[in-house]
Amino acid sequence: MVKENISLLFFSALLVISIFMLTFSGYKMTGHVTSGSTVSNVTIVNYLSISMSDNLSSGILFGSVDTLPATNVNATHNYDGAVSASSMSMSVSSDSNVNVDFCIKANEDLKNSGTDIIGIGNETYANSTSSDISSPAIADKIALTTGYVKSGINIAKGTSNYYRIWLSIPAAQAPGTYNNTIFFEGVATGGACS
Repeated sequence: MVKENISLLFFSALLVISIFMLTFSGYKMTGHVTSGSTVSNVTIVNYLSISMSDNLSSGILFGSVDTLPATNVNATHNYDGAVSASSMSMSVSSDSNVNVDFCIKANEDLKNSGTDIIGIGNETYANSTSSDISSPAIADKIALTTGYVKSGINIAKGTSNYYRIWLSIPAAQAPGTYNNTIFFEGVATGGACS
């Protein structure tokens, strides 16, 4: 009898614990439930992976200019690629999940260590998704500004946007080494430059 009471007590406790667990664990089972379903959801955001060519990242160099005025002085890497192509480019990695618009700007006029400047409008560029002796074309050049502007639209994954950059220097420009900084930005196609 004692053995039966202990067994009955054990199974009663097990039943109470099971009912308690089912009631408070959020699971509701009625009838003959054999399957159920729920929604699975994920949101994928834009992922951009861009890079600057070695020759562009090493600087936009115009060398020494001995004769003024000088118009459309070529940056060093404007024509040094294969078939006289530009070797300055921004590339979109093949692991990006969207096409890219590139944006470009300068931080300020070119300045020397004194108070002399070469106005930003004298530094111009052209861009193209292909490059050879005639592309990017000087006929398509645009003056740099201090605000970002689009300089390559809908550049596909695994491809590049090539740049050529020129500088015009007015007569009687004071001697010195002039500098500014050029910034590039990539945004998902259709997005706004910052």
